[in-house]
Amino acid sequence: MPIQGKTPTYASGTIQWLVKRLHPDGYFVNNPDLFDEPTTLNRESVRLTRFAIEALAELDALDRIDNDAVVTFLLKNFKAPSNAIGNLKGFSALPNSSVNIRATLDSVIILDKLDALGTIDTEAVAQLILAYQNNDGGFWDPGYPEFGQQSTVKATAFAVQALHHMGKLNSQVVNQEHQQQINRFVENSWSNDTNSFSPFPGHPVISSYDAHRAWFSIHHLPINQKAGDTVREILHIEELIATLNSTFKTTENVYSEEGHSEQNSLKATHLVVWMLKEMGRLDAVSVPDVVQFIKGYQDPKGAFTSDIYSVHSAVDTLRLLSSARMTSQLEIYRLLFYAALVTALISILLFLILHRKLKSQKHSALVRRAQTDRLTGLHNREFLEQRYFSYQQEYSDMAFILLDVDHFKSINDNHGHLAGDDVLIELSTLLNNNIRKTDTLARWGGEEFAILCPATESEHAQTLSEKLRSLIEQHHFQAVNKLTCSFGVACTLKNESLKDLYARADKALYQSKRDGRNKVTCL
Repeated sequence: MPIQGKTPTYASGTIQWLVKRLHPDGYFVNNPDLFDEPTTLNRESVRLTRFAIEALAELDALDRIDNDAVVTFLLKNFKAPSNAIGNLKGFSALPNSSVNIRATLDSVIILDKLDALGTIDTEAVAQLILAYQNNDGGFWDPGYPEFGQQSTVKATAFAVQALHHMGKLNSQVVNQEHQQQINRFVENSWSNDTNSFSPFPGHPVISSYDAHRAWFSIHHLPINQKAGDTVREILHIEELIATLNSTFKTTENVYSEEGHSEQNSLKATHLVVWMLKEMGRLDAVSVPDVVQFIKGYQDPKGAFTSDIYSVHSAVDTLRLLSSARMTSQLEIYRLLFYAALVTALISILLFLILHRKLKSQKHSALVRRAQTDRLTGLHNREFLEQRYFSYQQEYSDMAFILLDVDHFKSINDNHGHLAGDDVLIELSTLLNNNIRKTDTLARWGGEEFAILCPATESEHAQTLSEKLRSLIEQHHFQAVNKLTCSFGVACTLKNESLKDLYARADKALYQSKRDGRNKVTCL
């Protein structure tokens, strides 16, 4: 963990990785190889830029980037909503998209970190945010049309966080009555059945994220800052911690987004640590296990270089935990470690810990094997289905590409099944080397492959598919020389299941087959 006043060992490599991802137009991307492609600017760009800026700020490296370019990029999206009455202004994710609270929050945080809030009318932004407060005290966000104008703890946390960063979370802007309404909305979002917070009152609990959102919605309210234990009482803090550590903690002692899940989540772990740190309850977190989990995101040189959001979560979690270096909890860990060198009792304890780790690693290996296709080494259908469900929470646009080897039966008949296997292995390598790092490639079954592309619209999915089709057609396969593939492409509709998305892609694939094969069809 970082030590106050000293540069973390992972800082240099992480900073270098982030700086390379600043597009000349002022926004960050996960893959700088795509700078020249139009897909680099999408609905996630402002969000990625925020997390990159926050990580660089934590590493004291904002002087390494062109701050003016970032500010100029944001101001292009600063505008009044189309239906605005009065002095209301906010940010959109793209120049041609609508203003919403999420994009406004991300933009405000960036400007705050760059000391550039003076470039906008923060009073107009505050009035815009308050316009989205409902009578029940919660906020809604037009950026999440699936909820309509329903108040949610997500939108409420976004609104309060934006007001906090602009210094507008005071009784002159948000009067005491409206603050009390926010408190009541959060109180009503508590579920006595599961002892955690739901997305909105009356809805089942679905995510550990909502606990953090509920906390942030009330933590900085001036009436709660003066009231002592109000926040703890509204959060039912002891019951909430018990739920987080039973329902949302994995066997590796980190946190998952979904209850009773073994899918470790860096984001969920970051949000839980953030909340408990501010509540003075880091004693409820297994700090060594969290640190060990985060180490898994480092590259061989020790830097964090996986994706921008993971980099931000890792860097900020370590910052939050750094203040715990000299707590009594960590002092005990240190004393036990030294005592283990000379006492048989601690040696036994270490053996038990090692045994548990090995058992956990064995379980993780079994999970990986269950999600991997044995022949090609690619992900299998089960893994891709899980990835789709997790991406639904993060991305509004996704593309699903289905491809099938043309005349594969004749390959087996004429060259033998071993040659057919060699073709599938060589094709897997070709595909894997030519998709984007953000895409998920899986063997769907037989000679059929699937590619899940987050933050990708129809036009760009067709471009990628055509590129892959052409590469396959031109490639020399060792076992059969030449072969072709047919493609079917479909993009997600609102709240669409993977089953329905697959059905449309499969229909498009068969249309390519009927049209003579070696084609791309999008439905």
